[in-house]
Amino acid sequence: MNGMSQRRKDVAQRRLDYRLTALESFFRVWFAIQKSGGAPFVQPGFLRQLENARGKFQLYGKEDEIALMEDFIGAVQTSNLTAANAALSALVPLVRTRVRKELGINS
Repeated sequence: MNGMSQRRKDVAQRRLDYRLTALESFFRVWFAIQKSGGAPFVQPGFLRQLENARGKFQLYGKEDEIALMEDFIGAVQTSNLTAANAALSALVPLVRTRVRKELGINS
């Protein structure tokens, strides 16, 4: 019985680790956008960061997180700045809230 309990705890910890890594990958993208003044594609490695975040969201994200990330990427690909900003404006607080929730931070 004790081994089964420990196994569940280990699985929950690994799930948390993967979720946090996925959510944190978006913040690298967000910081690159902020740092570039709205022109992130001129920054070396931005597309790699975006691809990495997208992959992690697809694997470990929740449905609404995945949908917003795909909306953002679709808007970027079609150069629809209004839609990209709208998706980003929804995605930033959502990811921040989810990280805080995963870590048990209430304030």
